[in-house]
Amino acid sequence: MAKTKSVYACTECGGESPKWQGQCPHCGAWNTLVEGVAEAVSKHRFAGVAKSSELKRLSEVNARDAPRMGSGIEELDRVLGGGFVAGEVVLLAVIRAWASRP
Repeated sequence: MAKTKSVYACTECGGESPKWQGQCPHCGAWNTLVEGVAEAVSKHRFAGVAKSSELKRLSEVNARDAPRMGSGIEELDRVLGGGFVAGEVVLLAVIRAWASRP
């Protein structure tokens, strides 16, 4: 679990600092920094990016066929289940074996 982040705010000018200091770095007032919570800690690191959804049992999920566009490469189409689906992303990598030459 992530540690709660703190921020120190000046009661005089409202300036914020990531760590406590005796003097406010913004206005120069002494002993005016008060600790507060910088942000709420999320349960996982992708919480801001990922949208939560309902949990479903696999038996409740309806699979449907989508129209596919053939690539013209028979083996690639076979691996992709018949071709590319509009809106999907497929990562392809080419690996070459270099033979050593004498």
